[in-house]
Amino acid sequence: MTVRSLLFFFLVFTAVCCHAQTGSEARVDSLESILNKIQNLEKEQRNTETEIQKVDILCLLSREYDGIDSTKTFSLVQEALETSERTGYAKGFADANFTLGRALMYIDPVKALVYLEKGNEQFENLIEGDSSETLMGLWAICTYNLGLTYGYLGKNEKELEFTEKVIPVVEKLGDSLFLANIYTNLGVKHLNLSSFKDAYQSLLKGRTIYRLLKDPKETTFNLTQLAMACESLDSLGQMKVYLEESRKMLKKHPNDFDLFNYVIQNSQYFLRSKQPRAALKALDSIIGMVENDKSSVQYGMVVQRYARAYEALKDFENAINYTTEYITNSKKIDKGISWFQGLYKRSQYHASAGNYKNGYEDLLKAVDIYDSLETINTLAKLEELNLKYETAEKEKEILALEVNNEEKKSQAYLLGAIASILALLLFGGYYGYNQKLRKARKKERMQEAEVQLLKQEQQNKIYSAMIEGQEKERKRLAIDLHDGLGGRLSGISLNLSKLDKDEPKEYPKKQLQKVMKDLDDSLTELRTIARNMMPETLVKFGLQAALKDYCSSMTGKDTKVTLQFYGTDKGIDLNQQVTMYRVIQELINNAIKHAEATEVLVQYMREGNNVDITVEDNGVGFSKDATTDENRGMGLSNLRTRVAYLKGNLDFQSEENEGTTVNVHITIDSDAA
Repeated sequence: MTVRSLLFFFLVFTAVCCHAQTGSEARVDSLESILNKIQNLEKEQRNTETEIQKVDILCLLSREYDGIDSTKTFSLVQEALETSERTGYAKGFADANFTLGRALMYIDPVKALVYLEKGNEQFENLIEGDSSETLMGLWAICTYNLGLTYGYLGKNEKELEFTEKVIPVVEKLGDSLFLANIYTNLGVKHLNLSSFKDAYQSLLKGRTIYRLLKDPKETTFNLTQLAMACESLDSLGQMKVYLEESRKMLKKHPNDFDLFNYVIQNSQYFLRSKQPRAALKALDSIIGMVENDKSSVQYGMVVQRYARAYEALKDFENAINYTTEYITNSKKIDKGISWFQGLYKRSQYHASAGNYKNGYEDLLKAVDIYDSLETINTLAKLEELNLKYETAEKEKEILALEVNNEEKKSQAYLLGAIASILALLLFGGYYGYNQKLRKARKKERMQEAEVQLLKQEQQNKIYSAMIEGQEKERKRLAIDLHDGLGGRLSGISLNLSKLDKDEPKEYPKKQLQKVMKDLDDSLTELRTIARNMMPETLVKFGLQAALKDYCSSMTGKDTKVTLQFYGTDKGIDLNQQVTMYRVIQELINNAIKHAEATEVLVQYMREGNNVDITVEDNGVGFSKDATTDENRGMGLSNLRTRVAYLKGNLDFQSEENEGTTVNVHITIDSDAA
């Protein structure tokens, strides 16, 4: 599957899910509450009615968790399958098969197809005797997801067939938002198939419905796709109109997904209208969204656009560099036509820059890849040409020799037929072997991806448990120190102050004053320890206030710690804020104690779901090899663990006697944005 096809499936699937996930948190809470009540009833008395209700709730709840918590998604639907099978609940069994297939669409589309087909068949049997809105609605969404899965597997005609089948039912049900999403996704499919007029008409139908619905958030995606269709139809004026509408919708419903698509289409408009510098400026605004995942489809799109912009500016060196990035990206995610296109474009850039040798080498590689992609088509075409050539040659020989003997003609035809059959058998054998090999490789990749996903989930659970345990222990120690030892020291300080005021002759005043100073210093140190263990400022006032307080406390006669805080900490989970605080605290301590820095700059920048933290110092620095866990001890290991808990990346940049810069990029939970 090409990069473009993969991206379109992602866009389609996301748009459909938008409809299903509106108000997701409230629905999850409500469904969980209902499920708990049913489970309590089951403890008292289990009967068919409660089990039927339970299956319906389990399926609904599983779909709500899809894309949020995969463990709950699959455990809930598995329970629904088992319960409906045990009780003979036909609707529940169909619903559970559909729900399980829907959950597998991204993970294993081949397996998803099995469950979706089973659910679709069961729903069709059920609606023959019951055409209620509930059943028809479930049939529609199941059939639609079945079509999407066929499309993802390359069976586009099947996808269009199922989509056309669903549309009149959804119209009859009056589900306008679902209908608008279907038309939008149908338009995306036509774009993928290069049927640009059909794409425009489908997207326009979706736009009309969205307008009647007072422009919900899904409208933005529809508008960016309309802009793409207009660009494909060479209607740049109308493309600009839709892009302007997209920009206004983004102000109303801001989100990174639609922002990325808008900027990508806007950069294409600038390129088509010969404004390459404006295209570069647009791309600069979104490169930060994707540069930390260089194996993503989105990263490939951005670097490809950069290359085209630099090509327009005749800056072939930069065009070559970005195309090299695009080729690397294509190897990771596609190994198909995009790889060929990248090599072909780079060969042109090399030639334009006068690097003919490099251009020739890239062209040879591109041809080789294209040949491997088109082997089957090439073999078929060669066989066809070969047969035509042989036929023509035989006809020439017959005419030249004036052979009128019917027996010889028959022999010639027979030999030609035998040769054709042998060639066909050879081609069929090659085709079968190639298909079998492709399926085996695809299955292996799917299994590797599933194993990797499970490993990552397990690792995240370990990080979470470890970090939360550490923080609970720190909090407990902070309370004990503050309320226990701190109280005693305060009492001693008060008693000594009283003695000092009474001025008894038998006690030397200077010694008393020294003891009081020691006690005051101890109290100050104790408060510092308690604040560092569980900063009270953070709990009460948030991360910004806590960091400001800590940086001020670390600024002294020989050290200056400066904080620059851009964005907000609102909506970020307390555990995440505490972990960010610990990371920054550890980096500042390392800079002062180990790097002997006199100036430390701390920057916190948040944009949407992305948080970037930079700690820069003017200390002694260290070599690159010193950043390994073996050389840096537990300090770096703890830092990496905390950053991993935040789903982030940690990067050190340092040279001996040149200071150190540490960058931390964190992606926070989507509902915190």
